[in-house]
Amino acid sequence: MTEERLEGGNTHAAIVRVGDTVRRPTGPWTPSVHALLRHLERSGFGGAPRVHGIDDQGREILDYVEGVVVHPDHDVLVLGDDSALVEIAGLVRAYHDAVSDFPLTGGPWHENGLDPVGPPELLCHNDLGSWNLVRRAAGDWAFIDWDLVGPGRRAWDISWALLSLVPLMPHRQASDDDVIRRLALFRAAYGDDRFPKASLAVASERCEHEATRIRDLGAAGVAPYDRLLAEGHFEAWDNAARHVQNSLPAWEDGLGGAV
Repeated sequence: MTEERLEGGNTHAAIVRVGDTVRRPTGPWTPSVHALLRHLERSGFGGAPRVHGIDDQGREILDYVEGVVVHPDHDVLVLGDDSALVEIAGLVRAYHDAVSDFPLTGGPWHENGLDPVGPPELLCHNDLGSWNLVRRAAGDWAFIDWDLVGPGRRAWDISWALLSLVPLMPHRQASDDDVIRRLALFRAAYGDDRFPKASLAVASERCEHEATRIRDLGAAGVAPYDRLLAEGHFEAWDNAARHVQNSLPAWEDGLGGAV
């Protein structure tokens, strides 16, 4: 069958579409990721691709999730629609509920997204950004690119979604009032009972962690971080860390306490 190269992503190797499937390079983490995806299928979670094993070239075989990837060309699907944000927050909660009984003692896991602090509260997707979010034709949502899965804090996973979907990033130029309103919507849709109070502080932590990795690995010539460093990604994440940290008092005050 014909292979169609799929573009997108800053750190992933080239992936291809073959019919209704995606073929991706594997790594030591692949068996653990496949075990998780099969667990999600058995649990009835619909927001992830199904896995179909390994092909004769040693690549993993996943469902091709048909739809529109939100970032970079369709951010308005989320940023301009409060109801979409509510649906996605519910999807994140549904994933966390579905994975709550998945053992954390497995692995190995891909190191690129791992929570460096912990404790390991659940198995995080670790990259719940708009660049991995697909709006299906039926209007429902799915997350792709599960290769960075690994154990970590619930706030570590949620914070990445907040950064790109509320959004908290400074270049989005959202007003404090809009950020507070959409944070409140996300928190309520996810569920106040399980929404970590440290999520905003962890969002700043995640930005700082990303900036540091790009700076240090890029300076050492490690691909693709050398390219990311040259393209200005260190500055972008460093600015985001300071923006979130500086905005924390106003946002938390508007939400009636730490979030």
